[in-house]
Amino acid sequence: MTLFQVYARALRYLAKNKWRVGAVVVANIVLAVITIAEPILFGRIIDAISSGGTVTPVLILWAGFGVFNTVAYVLVSREADRLAHGRRASLLTEAFGRIISMPLAWHHTRGTSNALHTLLRAAESLFGLWLEFMRTHLATAVALVLLIPTAISMDWRLSLVLLVLSILYWIIGVTVMNRTKEGQASVENHYHTVFSHVSDAISNVSVLHSYNRIEAETLALKDYTKDLLAAQYPVLDWWALAGALNRTASTVSMGVILVIGTLLVQRGEIRVGDVVAFIGFANLLIGRLDLLRQFATQIFEARSKLEDFFALEDSVEERAEPADAADLGEVRGEVEFRDVSFGFANTTQGVHNVSFTARAGETVAIVGPTGAGKTTLINLLQRVYDPQEGKILIDGVDIGKVTRKSLRHSIATVFQDAGLLNRSISENIRLGREGASEEEIAKAAEAAAAAEFIETRLNGYETPVGERGNRLSGGERQRIAIARAILKNAPILVLDEATSALDVETEARVKTAIDRLRENRTTFIIAHRLSTVRDANKVIFLENGRVAEMGSYDELSESGGRFASLLKASGILTDDEAKDHTPSEAQPA
Repeated sequence: MTLFQVYARALRYLAKNKWRVGAVVVANIVLAVITIAEPILFGRIIDAISSGGTVTPVLILWAGFGVFNTVAYVLVSREADRLAHGRRASLLTEAFGRIISMPLAWHHTRGTSNALHTLLRAAESLFGLWLEFMRTHLATAVALVLLIPTAISMDWRLSLVLLVLSILYWIIGVTVMNRTKEGQASVENHYHTVFSHVSDAISNVSVLHSYNRIEAETLALKDYTKDLLAAQYPVLDWWALAGALNRTASTVSMGVILVIGTLLVQRGEIRVGDVVAFIGFANLLIGRLDLLRQFATQIFEARSKLEDFFALEDSVEERAEPADAADLGEVRGEVEFRDVSFGFANTTQGVHNVSFTARAGETVAIVGPTGAGKTTLINLLQRVYDPQEGKILIDGVDIGKVTRKSLRHSIATVFQDAGLLNRSISENIRLGREGASEEEIAKAAEAAAAAEFIETRLNGYETPVGERGNRLSGGERQRIAIARAILKNAPILVLDEATSALDVETEARVKTAIDRLRENRTTFIIAHRLSTVRDANKVIFLENGRVAEMGSYDELSESGGRFASLLKASGILTDDEAKDHTPSEAQPA
């Protein structure tokens, strides 16, 4: 994108407040016109004084312009500040909502810290551009357009000096921007690296402490910041050179105006007041050109940040659900996978031609070695990813044609990682159903065997759980997650290693709660502990992303296949029990 395209798109975000923004911009244009009048009036005052004429009317008019200019500038700046701050807050909220609504696959690809950093840096850049647009950008452009013709009408010879000065500023600015374009883009990449390193380290601080990595990570950050500064310094050097050249051109131009003006006054071709006015014009022009240079620098520095943000916004729009996506509606719970395939880029992992049907109210256990595709299968059901081939149907409806919101309203999930927010216990459980009463939350906690430990806390259900639940034990976190699923009361239940963090005694209590929860619900259980799938109506054994075996627990344990071998390896199935088992009823893939 060109600088103009970047700037134009940045200003589009002000469209929601176009009338207020328009009023502020018009006011600034009026101020710019008044500013041009001031040097002319001052020149008239000097002429009146030198000729012995009446000074008072012109002096009063000049003073009036000055007072009006000051008061108006304060009021306009105040309104511009409020608009820019308000729009920044709105942008953060709007962009945040769009970003977190994106499919989880998008987040996995993009990276959470990258999206966060892009949003925050772009918000600050946009804020600066909006504020300066309303305060100075357009007013500066108007002042420059009016100033040169006004000066020419007074004396074309002195005006040439101002015109040459403007051209020099433009040449210097374009040259520096061309020289630093790649360097500024590199700077933004280094900023992303620094932010990503800090975010990654802080989110895994317990691991860093455990492995004594504090010093090593700090040194690594120091190296990243060195690389950042190595990319930043040459850019700063070029802009410093531009500032020096601009200042030199301004000083020389002022000197030339004085010399030419003096000669013209001595020859009687212009008055002293005209020279004074031109000096005022020169100062005004230099000030406006400096503002224009700062504006160009501001756009240039913001360019990479905003291009990243615009790409982020565009990707959100591309992945947004179609407007005609239907609502899933009431769900009985029959789930069918029909020749479903999905693969990850640059890997052989995924699932291939998976087909099965879970009738409403059935419990389906998905087992298999690590990397077999168990979690991928469940992620496809929840549309974390969309199948590359095949369909997934709920009650005969293709879930690819319904909204994710309505789909996930019908699915309650207990993850292996409890996934608690840094809020109170009560708020974490209430994520299951917004608006749930305290009594309903307490009942869900009791059903999940969580009430006992919650009530021992000083603040009970209002106890903060800490970041990712770090103030609770693993078993406590998991029981809160189960309570959350119980409260949601969805027709489809997904248990992703839901009891893996619990001790034997607590697991038995929670299993009782889960058994009650499974009643009249279609339940999918992902499990490494094969003993937890004994009650499943159907067991699906995945291997290398394919269905290797499928049948009931008893059928597969008697089949002598891979599932039976794992049961034997786990000590669940003894050699004596396995001797008489013959492959028969299990369904092959």
